[in-house]
Amino acid sequence: MGAVLSIDYGTKRVGLAVTDATREYVFPRETMLRSSSVEEAAHLQVLCREDEVDLLAVGLPVNADGTEGPMAVAARRYAADLTAALHIPHVLVDERYTSQEAEEYLRETHPKDTRKRRGMRDRVAAVIILRTFLEHGPVAEGDP
Repeated sequence: MGAVLSIDYGTKRVGLAVTDATREYVFPRETMLRSSSVEEAAHLQVLCREDEVDLLAVGLPVNADGTEGPMAVAARRYAADLTAALHIPHVLVDERYTSQEAEEYLRETHPKDTRKRRGMRDRVAAVIILRTFLEHGPVAEGDP
């Protein structure tokens, strides 16, 4: 068993978090600005090697009613592309409400600093996605 890299997929930014090798502890990593897929894969490859990652947990942004919209389709494609580029398998994790949960947490911890909150929101969401995966597992096939 190795570390898991959590990815909060977005069109402008990608939040990242990682576990330790025992998958007991979760650490926020960074917020990666979107760039070319080649540059992103190269950056993530270095990170995965440093942290000994053997699984990607990609957030699946399903709608409140469980249906999938365009962002979920894009996240599925992104996960598949990363698996092909990095040769690391992925799982999808239901990320409903993670951005709101991250924003709530950041409002409590940084009530007056909106710029700092904005910069941290995606990586905090990645932490929440990773904790959700560790507690509940991936989205089951046939689920959203």
